[in-house]
Amino acid sequence: MLLKLIVLCLVHYAPAMIRTGSGVKWKEFDNVLVSTSVTSEISNIYSGKLCLLLCLHNEACVSVFYIQKHRRCQFHDVLFMSPGDGDQEEGTEYYSLTTGACPSGYVHNRRLNFCYKLHHDKLPYDDGLADCTSRGEHFVVIDSSDKQSHVVKQITSSSATMTSSYYFDGSDAANEGQWVFHDGRPMTYFAWSPGHPANATARHDYIVASKVSNAFTWQDRRRGEAKYYICQKDL
Repeated sequence: MLLKLIVLCLVHYAPAMIRTGSGVKWKEFDNVLVSTSVTSEISNIYSGKLCLLLCLHNEACVSVFYIQKHRRCQFHDVLFMSPGDGDQEEGTEYYSLTTGACPSGYVHNRRLNFCYKLHHDKLPYDDGLADCTSRGEHFVVIDSSDKQSHVVKQITSSSATMTSSYYFDGSDAANEGQWVFHDGRPMTYFAWSPGHPANATARHDYIVASKVSNAFTWQDRRRGEAKYYICQKDL
């Protein structure tokens, strides 16, 4: 269950600095602590909401744990999705943060201006894409090594999200060997798995980030296969 918290017009440390954001308290993570992908920590903090406000002013922060008994904020650059991956820690609270047009509960990498949501229910390409477009979104666009590294880190941060391959944006269905994004832009960055693109048949025209070895490098696959998928919201 999600409890929404709105952070508005925070003035912290510097009076001239005003920022806004939206936070979500993840109730299923109460009394649970995950200690991977920690970017920084701050001690002598007396509430989870203050940790969230500090997260707002830390551009690398995607989510934050408040450890009550140590009065400590623990900042992360991913959004955890599997409470069972953590350890029991009485009095902990967990929050995620988005800003601007990125909806609450999404992953928001502010350094990359990158907003998206992982969907870990397996669907064929067309059905997954239809789900994205129903909200004005599209499959996630990976156009740099930074985005590839971040998304792979996000996928592998939770046991629930790393059990299947994912559909990413990109296809050469129109012209074999000419890979383009959904909006027609030519693709210039690729993270192909060894031996790919295989072009095994004319129908292997869609990009799948493959679970093989948990590397989530790319393969060219058919659109009828059921995979997880990631929807991106343009900001």
